[in-house]
Amino acid sequence: MKQLKSKQIEIFCGTGGVGKTTLATSRALNLASKNKKILLVTVDPARRLKQILDIDDSKDLGIIKKIRTSKFTGRKSKNEHFFDALLLSPAITMTRVGELNKTTTDLANPILKVLTRPYGGLNEIMSIVEVQHQLSTGKYDTIILDTPPGKHFIDFLQASEKIKHFFDKSFVEIFKYLGKSIEHKAQEAISSKGIFSSLISSGVKKLLSYLEKVTGSKFVDQFITAVIAIYKSKESFMDALIFQEQLKDESVSNWFLVTSIEQQKLDEAGELQCLAVQFMHHDNFLAINKCLGSYLEKWELEDSDSDLLKSLKENMLHKEKKLSTFSMKNFSKILEFPEILEETPEKHVHELSKHWVQ
Repeated sequence: MKQLKSKQIEIFCGTGGVGKTTLATSRALNLASKNKKILLVTVDPARRLKQILDIDDSKDLGIIKKIRTSKFTGRKSKNEHFFDALLLSPAITMTRVGELNKTTTDLANPILKVLTRPYGGLNEIMSIVEVQHQLSTGKYDTIILDTPPGKHFIDFLQASEKIKHFFDKSFVEIFKYLGKSIEHKAQEAISSKGIFSSLISSGVKKLLSYLEKVTGSKFVDQFITAVIAIYKSKESFMDALIFQEQLKDESVSNWFLVTSIEQQKLDEAGELQCLAVQFMHHDNFLAINKCLGSYLEKWELEDSDSDLLKSLKENMLHKEKKLSTFSMKNFSKILEFPEILEETPEKHVHELSKHWVQ
């Protein structure tokens, strides 16, 4: 059978509980075993990847770790292969943005520190920034993304649009003012008593006036300082827009929508595909996990078997048939992965990695 061709970006999406992270890790193992340079990245807040790879969330967050393939295969050799793994950290990415743009002091802002905490609000945007940075290094043959589950995945995809709107539309008026302020020492403009009268947009003026009444002038100063800091680091954020265009390029990216035979998961997969269609190209894959077809074909029932067993087999065959109908209707390329029962996650991943053929 022909091997599935790897691409620069491979993105795994799906709802929770379908084995998305496990399947993404098996893909990394499969490609690394072929001597490919691989980076496996997770933006999944569930952090399941750390369980599979024994990564300590308290000290390894945001740090690229080298993973031996022998961890999964159990076989060490002189020519052992590796792949890199990264659990994204918004705070660490923001620190790197500061270093690149020489805005470290500006970005050490109390509001930005809160926003770059886990679930702080900037997770998706900083994830896009980090992934684009890793792509720009040219270090890897393939970067595999394990995305957040369900509709959180759509938030991840929309992060690029949020960046674009932030700089081009939503804050255009305040940027006209702050852009001039940056050239003439932004901090002096912040402390100036005439800041509100200097703003062009009456809407922004009202917003900041309201914030000052509710939170106090100190918060408003911090808010404006945060906006200035991001604006001064604009280049790093705008570079992240390249990532969204690459996702739509068939020559650059592989899309894998992961699902399983459960009725609920099939419905959710259909909904997710509809929501994500504007971000992806048409050459994508449905990766069906936990398939039972091969097992059901070998399951021969006797006349003496109970009605319960017969009903169970019939029900399972019905699910497989429904999955097949859904697959052929919505996808031109389908990958099937069998249900695998192993005593450890490592062995599970290893067995899955053997099924990456087209």
